[in-house]
Amino acid sequence: MSKTILFTVLFYIVSFLSLAQTNVSGGIYQNATWSLAGSPYVVNGSIVVFPGKTLTIEPGVEIQINNQNNTNIYIETRGTINCIGTDAQPIKIHALYDTMSTVAWQGFVCTSTQGGVLNADRVEISNAYFPFSYEAIPATLSYTNSKFIRCFQAVTVGTNLNLSGCEFIDNEVGVYGWANFNINNCLFKDNTTSLFIYASAFAMSNCSFIDNQIGASFASNAVDSIVFSACEFLNNGLALNYPNNGRVENCVFSDNGTAIQAAYYCEILNNEFFYNDLAIEASVDADIHNNYINNNMGGLLISNVSSVQDSPQIYNNEICSNINFAVNNNTNMNYSLLSNCFCDLDSAGIESVIIDGYDDIIKGLINYQIYDSSCTVLLGTVLKYGPGAGLDELGLDIIFENPVQNELRILSEGTFEVIEVTDLSGKTYAFKSSSNNTFDVSILPAGFYMLNSVDNKLARRGFVKN
Repeated sequence: MSKTILFTVLFYIVSFLSLAQTNVSGGIYQNATWSLAGSPYVVNGSIVVFPGKTLTIEPGVEIQINNQNNTNIYIETRGTINCIGTDAQPIKIHALYDTMSTVAWQGFVCTSTQGGVLNADRVEISNAYFPFSYEAIPATLSYTNSKFIRCFQAVTVGTNLNLSGCEFIDNEVGVYGWANFNINNCLFKDNTTSLFIYASAFAMSNCSFIDNQIGASFASNAVDSIVFSACEFLNNGLALNYPNNGRVENCVFSDNGTAIQAAYYCEILNNEFFYNDLAIEASVDADIHNNYINNNMGGLLISNVSSVQDSPQIYNNEICSNINFAVNNNTNMNYSLLSNCFCDLDSAGIESVIIDGYDDIIKGLINYQIYDSSCTVLLGTVLKYGPGAGLDELGLDIIFENPVQNELRILSEGTFEVIEVTDLSGKTYAFKSSSNNTFDVSILPAGFYMLNSVDNKLARRGFVKN
């Protein structure tokens, strides 16, 4: 045989194999195997595996859903479907038309009441309304190295869910349901909502949430605990909503709209927050410490707290270079945020990014400390309430508007001649009244000061000079 004839024969063989496909639809009444040799399998209509029969789908098989005229195609099992690929040869299932749709076909359906069994893992499934739908969800669902792409609700769970090495891309909802969750090394990207769940217990580590509208959202209090560890949240609208009864540790939050919303009975530690519109909303009994909260539009928002006993604890954080505010006290209670570093040597600079009762009288006050730029050397303490602030030690009822502009005017009854003011370095200034208990303090630089005495009587009231 000449080389020309041989090459021609080989060409037609390769062409034939490349065009080979298996068209399937209807009932499966005997045990059947969809082999790699017969791939791709084009599903032209709904398929039902009848009771007592088994459909085995081999690793590497591609299933194409012909949804050109019908978006209601489903693959149902009243018997058994084994759809299990391998890491090297996952089973791929996708629509032929309108491949950007999340509802191009219905998905696999397991009719448990007729003995249906659906085993699926190491798959790449796309465009399904519910990729794997169970009449009665198994006690444990596990997926390893699987991909769910552009589905309406990728995984629906009821009791236990184990995910490892999975990817959820461009789904309406990635994971939904009630369960004990164990999720590791997974990617959630471009989803409308990656996780919307009611957790009995939740443990996640080494996962990435990127470009989602909502990353992880908890619909109610966790029965046991919620733990996020070593995860990254990048460029999400809302990264993490309502973490509660647990902890978030060693994670990175960057370029999100809100990084953490409504932290409730939750320990947040050793995380990095930068370039978010809002880093953390601290709520009831949140324990927030040892975090880097830098270069965000807003740092810490304290809100939804109605009693002192429920107040969040915020300490040992670096809260620096945030644009609109470092801390915004959205409650009427006072908070002592000592041991947090604001990376500013000037109390006026720190005061400008702390929003509290000095800015809005419906808010409570915030005590804070001043550290050097390395956040290691304590330079001063600013006490706006509590011991050492606002004391009326000798019976003086000293009232004045705060913050102070160029004049400090005492509104209390009586006539006062001399006040003594101390700055954070200990330098003392004395001012005489010009008239009507008014004292010209325009020489003072902007910052925090202590009104130490009035007419040589102790008064010790803190104020801010703008």
